[in-house]
Amino acid sequence: MKNKSVIILLTILAVLAGGIFLSCSKKSAEKELWTCPMHPYYITDKPGDCPICGMRLVKLEKSETPQPNADALGNTTMPANMPGMDMSKPEALSDRVVVKIDPEKQQLINVKIDTVQQRSLGNSILAAAVVAYDPELFYTQQSYISALLSLRKSLSEGDESGAKSAKDDLSSAETRLKVMGLSDQQISDLKTKAEPDKSLLISGTGDSAWVYAQVYQDDLKYVKRGALSDITLSSDPGTVYEGKVVAIDPALNPETRSVRVRILVKGTAGVFKPEMYVNVTIRSASEKFLSVPEEAVMDTGARQIAFVSKGDGYFEPRYVVLGAKIGGYYVVEMGLTEGEKVVTNANFLIDSESQLKAAIGQMSGHKH
Repeated sequence: MKNKSVIILLTILAVLAGGIFLSCSKKSAEKELWTCPMHPYYITDKPGDCPICGMRLVKLEKSETPQPNADALGNTTMPANMPGMDMSKPEALSDRVVVKIDPEKQQLINVKIDTVQQRSLGNSILAAAVVAYDPELFYTQQSYISALLSLRKSLSEGDESGAKSAKDDLSSAETRLKVMGLSDQQISDLKTKAEPDKSLLISGTGDSAWVYAQVYQDDLKYVKRGALSDITLSSDPGTVYEGKVVAIDPALNPETRSVRVRILVKGTAGVFKPEMYVNVTIRSASEKFLSVPEEAVMDTGARQIAFVSKGDGYFEPRYVVLGAKIGGYYVVEMGLTEGEKVVTNANFLIDSESQLKAAIGQMSGHKH
């Protein structure tokens, strides 16, 4: 009987202890948290001032957005029914989570959206240039044409010695033309001409002019033979002359780290004078690329992030791999697919909330 009473007493004490433990756990789970509006990654259970910037801390309200669960290793995953981030994908982030923003708040912070799509992109390269009548190129063209005519004549007369000499002269002139940046096709075109381009000389007709632009090595990849260009004079900026890139020097100037680009401008009516400085804008050939506006990309230092609109107010953070920046757009290599919607304004506000939710979720996942 005595043992039975002891057992009953111990049972009652165990129930009371369990109730007290559950009550304490519940209160601990409902503990209020405080954060800094400017540094959302700083979270504490006491009100006060931010130790980083001194701003008054604000209380964290319960979020309507589902929070990530944390496993024993601290890895976060979204609930299975969550529209948005799939952590099984390599582009998913672990330090940011999907956030939901109601339409009123989106309007308040001015969220803007654009589409990931194929765009025709082309760069405009600005370059300093000078009007440079080029007697060296003129006489090299003349040597090539003369050697070609001599070769044809020697072959027609059966003069083997003359033909050999003419071939040597032709080969030498062709090499010099290549060094000056002319392509094989441009050299071949000289075979149909009876004389070199007189616009290369000051005593030319004056209807055409040669402009030599200096293009820096980083911009050189956008410049191709045949590319159109706009040329203006400082004295008459309102008049635009159209030119075409004829040749690109094969060698880089080691002092200026630039390459000379030869541009032929027609219809100058004698306005262009030797050694006159002009402004040149070279239009690179347009190609289609899967791209996003540059405003859609956030650079974290180590990686680039974009926020994808998943509909119903959900925004998913996504790592992206980018190619070249052309104009105001980035070429997308990985991380986004055609047709997806990306945020182009208020990214930083959405990112702050995304990091904050992730930090809270990780803290909640480690509570006992």
